[in-house]
Amino acid sequence: MFLSTLQPSSTFEFSRDHGISMEKTAIETELSYLANFNGKDLSVDVTGDYIVLEGVVHSVGDHARALRVAREIVGYDRVLSRIIVVGETDA
Repeated sequence: MFLSTLQPSSTFEFSRDHGISMEKTAIETELSYLANFNGKDLSVDVTGDYIVLEGVVHSVGDHARALRVAREIVGYDRVLSRIIVVGETDA
């Protein structure tokens, strides 16, 4: 991952102070660097302690990639998906 260096360490101790807003920015940035991924219709929002991915992607693979990125940054149980897949289904 592009932002894998943002894992907690002594070098990046500041990231703990910024909490979920920093995590939201990290997810948005990571998604923007994914190769062959069109996330222009996808938004990353914060609701309480959760990250909400909302919008449209054009394949099941893109849906899985977006979820994987978010879950690797904030944890599996803190990501809610409101993503709709339109177009190809990768079936």
